[in-house]
Amino acid sequence: MIEMNEVNSKMVEALMVSCIGCKRCEKVCPSYAHGGCDPYYVMHGWDGNVKACIGCGKCSESCPATDPKTVMMHMKAEALGLSIPDSFVKHGYVIPPKDASWREGLLEVPEGDDMYLMPGCIVNGKIPHLKYAAARAFRAVGVGIRELPGNKCCMYPLPLRGMTDVERNSVKYRMRNGMHGRETVTLCSGCCNEMARGGVYTPHVSTVLARYTGRIAELPGVGGLKVALEPGCSAERFAADFEAVVRSTGAEPIGNSRGCCGKNIEGVSEALMKERQAECADADVIVVGCPNCMVFYDAVPNGKPVLHLTELVALAAGDSETQRYHRLKLDPARIKK
Repeated sequence: MIEMNEVNSKMVEALMVSCIGCKRCEKVCPSYAHGGCDPYYVMHGWDGNVKACIGCGKCSESCPATDPKTVMMHMKAEALGLSIPDSFVKHGYVIPPKDASWREGLLEVPEGDDMYLMPGCIVNGKIPHLKYAAARAFRAVGVGIRELPGNKCCMYPLPLRGMTDVERNSVKYRMRNGMHGRETVTLCSGCCNEMARGGVYTPHVSTVLARYTGRIAELPGVGGLKVALEPGCSAERFAADFEAVVRSTGAEPIGNSRGCCGKNIEGVSEALMKERQAECADADVIVVGCPNCMVFYDAVPNGKPVLHLTELVALAAGDSETQRYHRLKLDPARIKK
């Protein structure tokens, strides 16, 4: 069970003491808006229902003085009594990776040496078909990728908060050493942001694909497909690149507002997902940049179909193979030939 060690405890205390009491965190927190976590209360050491924190980071983005998100993450891990999973010790991931049987029936996509791919825990453990989608999308624009040898968790997940930043960063640095100077792309914005906190540059897939919008536009495309853009909380800063890639496929963004999927926070998730589904009502499909969002959107009863950005580009290249792994499937008739 996690008990905050002395190093983390001092760090958290310093961040809490730096709070100036402006309450901007309350105003932007999606969880607080629906009766969940109160980040201002947590920052002052009071009962702020930290277990209902979504981890979206809006509090830190708005804070002029300190870093509430880091406090929320450590306090939530302690409140939940999490421990470092056996899977992390064995595989380097907090979620056990799926075996290779998911590849059965899929076409072989030749690996390349242009860049490495860092899949992340959720992709490896829950939706590994996104590795195929990524390889297919990049191959379509003339870029060859292969999975980063010895890749591990980005060190963001809550169960790893019992480790110090030095310990968590050491894992990131070992991965960086394995890159040998080659650019490494991530499918998860959370991975991208967490690696950056340790000084390791692993760009989000939207940033990299945005370099090739001209080539994507030359693909058969998905003309007429109306899409809602929901890049995810951690990918908001990549929104311009994200939209540029989507438009280059021939898809038509509906101009929806954006927000948090809600993850799996009891009493909060349902309200937030209801908001997302309502703002995406006029779309044929929701396009996301976050594997976690994808898992939750695809689980909504009678919800909108969802595609990860890599799947949209693969679809623009004429490959819809990963649809077999979706519970909510896109109607191919929505795409104009």
